[in-house]
Amino acid sequence: MSTQTEINKNIVQYLQKVGYRDDKIINDLAHETSKLGSVSQMQIAKEQGQFLEIITKISNANSCLEIGRFTGMSTLFIARGLSEKGKIISIDNSDEFLSLAKKYWDMDNVSAKIESIIGDGIEVMQSMIDRQHSFDLIFIDADKKNYPNYYELSLNLIPSNGIIIIDNMLWHGDVANENKNDSQTNTIRDLNLKIQNDNRVEFSLLPLSDGLSFIRKK
Repeated sequence: MSTQTEINKNIVQYLQKVGYRDDKIINDLAHETSKLGSVSQMQIAKEQGQFLEIITKISNANSCLEIGRFTGMSTLFIARGLSEKGKIISIDNSDEFLSLAKKYWDMDNVSAKIESIIGDGIEVMQSMIDRQHSFDLIFIDADKKNYPNYYELSLNLIPSNGIIIIDNMLWHGDVANENKNDSQTNTIRDLNLKIQNDNRVEFSLLPLSDGLSFIRKK
């Protein structure tokens, strides 16, 4: 039986060094986001974004949905993975960082593939269900208390073989710490168990950065 390599500080530094191909636009976006202070921790890791781009490409996703935009790095990576006629709709409850996101979308020539919606994620997703919208791939990286709701709504927005990817599913490692019982940790811990036992899907929980749950609807 193979063993899981412990994800320690040295391994993380190695992954950040060789697990991501250097990219000026992405580096500049990450650097400008870092200037925002503590809120910058909401940005995905570059290596996660690279993974999103590859999955979008190899799944031939043509229509994508994102819940939680922040400064638009994940949006940019997914848009890169789309064909010229592909589209990603990005939902966020605030336009506070939208101008920063658009600056880099324009710089990377992917803006034509992106539609940004400002609104409550649950309400917008339910409206999409009511209007019989469908997506090939959905990426969730928003308020953790609503992760279970976003998951269920997503299952109604993708067909068989559709993909859901959820960020922060290891939650700084707190999900594995029995002494951590705050509401956000418990929500993510419970969702991991729900996905594990959900016969509607196949899944893999990946220790990439803060943890990605990679889900395929049967």
